[in-house]
This record gives sequence, C-alpha cells and structure tokens, in this order.
Amino acid sequence: MSDTFTDSIFEIDGDGIATFTMNRPDVLNALTPGLKDDYIRMLDMVQGNDAVKALIITGTGRGFSAGGNVKGMGDPEQSKPENARSRMMKMHEWLVRLHNLDCPVIAAVNGLAFGGGLALALQADFVMASQQASFCSVFGRIGLVPDMAVFYALPRAVGMQKAKELMFTARGISAQEADEMGLLYGIYSPDELLPAARSLAERLAQGSKAAIGLTKKIVNRSFESDYATMAELESDGQAILFATDYHREAVRRFQNKEAALYNWDKMGQAES
Repeated sequence: MSDTFTDSIFEIDGDGIATFTMNRPDVLNALTPGLKDDYIRMLDMVQGNDAVKALIITGTGRGFSAGGNVKGMGDPEQSKPENARSRMMKMHEWLVRLHNLDCPVIAAVNGLAFGGGLALALQADFVMASQQASFCSVFGRIGLVPDMAVFYALPRAVGMQKAKELMFTARGISAQEADEMGLLYGIYSPDELLPAARSLAERLAQGSKAAIGLTKKIVNRSFESDYATMAELESDGQAILFATDYHREAVRRFQNKEAALYNWDKMGQAES
C-alpha cells in the first residue's frame, strides 16, 4: 500500500487502524509537494472507507513536521499575491477533509510541530505528544500570519488570549507547557508514544463508527452554531443512528443483560 506514497508511509492494519507517517526526516517532514500529494492520496483511501476505524498521524526522525518549506519562499512567482492565495486555498481543500474525517484522528507528535506542523496536529481529535515534542506558531518569525487553519483551531484549543500570545510572539513551547494550556491529550516517553496512540485508536475502534463520525461532525460545528442549529443536527443524527445495526445490537445486548458492544470503563478488564 505504501508504494503509491512518495514522502510518507501509509498502512491500514487488520484492526482497521490506519497510520500515516510523514517520512522526510531530511527536511524535518516539511510540507513538500510530495507530502501534500500524499495527504490527498491518504484521505482518498480513508474517507468513507468502512474498514478504517481510526487514523494515526505521526512523523519520522526529530520532527513531526516543520511546516512550510521556507527555502522555497523566495521565488518571486510563488510570492505574487494571486499565486500565494491560490496555493493556500488549494491547501484548505484537503485540510478541511482531514478536519472533518469520518473517524477519530490521533496526532502522535514525535518531535517539533512548527507552523504547518502545528496546524496538522490541531486538526486531530486527540494530540498525543512525546516528551521531546515542541510546538510553535512560527509564522511571525518570517513576517507572515498563521495559515492552514491555525486561526480557527488554536483559539479553540487554548483560548483566545493564549492563542494571541503564541501567534504574536511566535515563541516555541515544550510539550509540558502545551499540556498545561490544554493543547494535549497526554505526554509520553518517545518509546511509549506510538503504542499509546495505537491503544487509544483500538479502543475507539470498538465503538460505532457511524455514531462517532456523526458526533464529530456535529461537535465540530458547536462553537459557530446557535442552540436551534445544534438541536436540529442532534435530532437528525439521532434519527439516522436509531436505524443502524450497531444500535439495534447494542440495545438487544442491554435488554438481554449480555456484555456491551462498547463500554470504555470495562475495556481490558477480564470478564467475570
């Protein structure tokens, strides 16, 4: 499966866990044209694929992703406003797909996540970080505004005041500080990061993909929707899910006092 990818490694295992590994350690997994194309290929294979229950995104080497390729930013043709804007809007075509992907997305941040790398991590539902990870809204260092939806995602993750500070100062923060800000799901040793991400993915995979996918779709709209809109979305979602086989089987088991299909609190416990 990875043969079709140039700057990454992509695998789907037998448990339905997909892993997308950015694999350009020579440039700290910067967003090369090849890596951007790989994201599109990966999304084409994951989106709407019932066999995929969860997606893990990570990187090789010292970086999760260093973001944009600054070396290529001096090109006068690329810097023309119309070309720069078109390029950014093209990026959002696949980034919004990642944001709204119909399964849980886990970012296993193994190293630095700067600029676009921070943006990629912020599109995940859960950000798990190595103790060696670091984060930076680096754009201000080169006189640019944040891009790749950092304006949207960062204030929602850490609050408006902290988001402004990180954007204005373009300072780097450690995994520990990111965790204190509420950016992270957890911090792990380098050796424990991927196993922890996989363990979370496997547990989430036991739930109803349809229910989790719809929950994600609706909650992603919660900050910009009013009560009436959220009530409509909730009602639509519930009406759809009442008709699913997963719901019917879960109800049948409950009524017959059988083991639940999905009980987070009891996962991993020996059945009595």
